[in-house]
Amino acid sequence: MAACAPAWAQEPDVPDEPEAPVLGTVTVEWHAPESLRKLFVQFLPPPTFKEGERRRGGLRPWMRDVRRRVPEIAGSEGYFSATVEIAFKDDNRDHVVITVTPGARTTVGEVQVEFRGDLAEETPDRAARRARLRRSFAMQAGQPFRTEDWEKAKTRLQEDLSAEDYAAGELAESQAVVDAEAARANLRLVLDSGPAFTLGDVEIHGLDKYSESVVRRLVSLRRGERYRAERLSQLQRLIQEGPWFSSVVVDVERNRDKAELVPVSVTVTERPRREVGVAPGYGTDEGARLEVAFQHRDFLDRGFDLQSSIRWSQEHSIGFIDVYMPPSFVESGKYGIVPFRDSAGVLIERSDSQNLLLRRFAVAGYRHFKLDNFETRVGLSYQIEQSHPLGSDEAIKRALAPIVAVTWRRVDSIFDPHRGGVLNMQFAAGSKALASGDDFFKTYAQYQYWIPLGPVDQLILRAEAGRTHTPGREHIPEDFLFRAGGSRSNRGYAYQSLGVQDGEAIVGGRYLATGTVEYVHWLNERWGAAAFVDVGDAKDSTKDMKANPSYGLGARFKTPAGPFAIDLAYAQDPHKVRLAFSVTIAF
Repeated sequence: MAACAPAWAQEPDVPDEPEAPVLGTVTVEWHAPESLRKLFVQFLPPPTFKEGERRRGGLRPWMRDVRRRVPEIAGSEGYFSATVEIAFKDDNRDHVVITVTPGARTTVGEVQVEFRGDLAEETPDRAARRARLRRSFAMQAGQPFRTEDWEKAKTRLQEDLSAEDYAAGELAESQAVVDAEAARANLRLVLDSGPAFTLGDVEIHGLDKYSESVVRRLVSLRRGERYRAERLSQLQRLIQEGPWFSSVVVDVERNRDKAELVPVSVTVTERPRREVGVAPGYGTDEGARLEVAFQHRDFLDRGFDLQSSIRWSQEHSIGFIDVYMPPSFVESGKYGIVPFRDSAGVLIERSDSQNLLLRRFAVAGYRHFKLDNFETRVGLSYQIEQSHPLGSDEAIKRALAPIVAVTWRRVDSIFDPHRGGVLNMQFAAGSKALASGDDFFKTYAQYQYWIPLGPVDQLILRAEAGRTHTPGREHIPEDFLFRAGGSRSNRGYAYQSLGVQDGEAIVGGRYLATGTVEYVHWLNERWGAAAFVDVGDAKDSTKDMKANPSYGLGARFKTPAGPFAIDLAYAQDPHKVRLAFSVTIAF
């Protein structure tokens, strides 16, 4: 006696078709809850027919696949009693209507998390750890049971187990028992912690060009301390912050038989000790330019990172040498390991912009801190500047200034931001009694915010403001004053053309305010179009400042260094059009 096949597995009823082949595609209309309908549309596209193929030959296997896969897809979302009905809307079989009745959605019932190994021992600290792990399990009673959530929750629970003490901890068993009639899934998991691990000696692999000391000085791990994955990640990040290695891996062997004083393995891939780079280019702010850079990552054979560059352009030439000390750290009870780097440098600069001829020499030392989304630079700078505005008197300006710069960054991508914001703040001060030309206190802030308006549209907002508190600007170097205009400022005006008139030159003022509203529409993965409005000015007093609006259209092209912008901007006054280039990076 033959057994009857279930309804969903029976051969679908496809009406007879004429002998001649029928070409084209079939339109599928899904009747199902929206969350399921999107999955059906994504994973069960309508059949297509090759030239000369009979429609019956393509429809039958596709309909069998629909009847088989719809319950599977519905089950992954917690619907374990889904039924499927397939009907043709017309005699030509061009339009198929598929009705899915999902039934009751299964929810999580009882959740049991059991333990084996060292963590199962009855001590107060282990009991507290077991309780934390049970609370951290992402699937709790009453929430919908989805296969994807179930898999993610198991993975996360195992990661939480092995993050502290139990490097070889694993999920030994997992079971989801589904009662389709009751629409409930009871979950059972068994975590096997294995033994508790402690850290031993640090072993360094992959060194050839550099001394082992460049890594050893960064190690804060203590022999015998308990295993914590975050401690290894901190060491990896700290070494990677240095200039010497292209990749760093820090890990331990997860052998349960060798859990006590397990060696910590640091494996590195070295970068060259020396590099020379030549970079020609062109920018609307400075014109044609050529840069030659040299980097020595093991200066004096002590792991010091020497970075130097000579850059020439039509309006601006600069040469500098900076020496960065190896990264170090301070331990904070509140923030844990806080890495920092010290640097010292010297700079010589010449510029001739807006009829202002400047020659500047500067020497400075800084300490750079980096913590999560914050970067802080604290230092002391001394500079002496020879300023000669065309048609005005030449002057020598000096400043010995402590400097603080803070950057807060929260964006989805540094090089191609679509969402988030970046805030930069700077503070500097000088005193006439301490080697500066006059008393001053400079404050500056810039905020840029990216707002997605859909998959291919975004709004970019930018605002900056600055003020230098001083009795007079005549004896203060331009670095502590403000000018506006250019490709990253008010684009309708030439680079640094907005400021204070001094003779025939434009010099820096004590006040700055600019802003931008920009709309970008991406035409494809590479190209986009933009429309923008810029305003802003720099002056010696707020009553002299003007809006100076400029409007424009532009093209955007995505590069590995960030979106490249080509803009045409029209300045409302003096009614001129200007071309501007720039690269947008969330720095």
